[in-house]
Amino acid sequence: MAPPTPKQVPKPVQRLLLLRHGESTWNVEHRWQGWLDPPLTPAGEEQAAARARVLAQDSFAPRAIYTSDLQRAVRTAEIIAAHVESPVMTDAGFRERFGGDWQGCTGTEIDERWPGLRARWRRGEMSAPPGGEQDTDALARFDSALTGVLAHVGTGVGCIVTHHGILRLVATRAGVDVHAVIPNVGGFWFDVVGGRLANAEPLE
Repeated sequence: MAPPTPKQVPKPVQRLLLLRHGESTWNVEHRWQGWLDPPLTPAGEEQAAARARVLAQDSFAPRAIYTSDLQRAVRTAEIIAAHVESPVMTDAGFRERFGGDWQGCTGTEIDERWPGLRARWRRGEMSAPPGGEQDTDALARFDSALTGVLAHVGTGVGCIVTHHGILRLVATRAGVDVHAVIPNVGGFWFDVVGGRLANAEPLE
């Protein structure tokens, strides 16, 4: 009788949690932020703390929490890190898409000055706001920063705190519907497949 075939042990799966920052003062004003740097609101700080408490209850222990260098993301990361006892590391590669001419404008102001363009943007028909960062450029800098995170995390779990625009781009590339809404401190779990993020699983 032939000896039993040993079971194949599956390789550990690298997993990353990508989170949007908490509510900022400009989120409240429905103002396009881009690379401009408004702070969190008190409600945004509490959102981050609430998310952190849930993650800590789930024994979330990332090797590090990486974050955009913009203060609304950094502060969110700091609040979460205090609960899960992980270091915070900033990287400008994870900052929001550069918003060009729309930065600092409210949605109403954009609609008045660029009629119809914001609707086209929401439908995924534009690769950049006027004067803003192209999809390909934003993804390229994100991917470059991601390479360093994956090397540091190894086969463990990592976390990146970023922004709605860049998170939407990354999630859409991984198969998420372009119309998906990502709330403050919402986000996705991703598997790492071939150095890219795949199999997006939304947070509750």
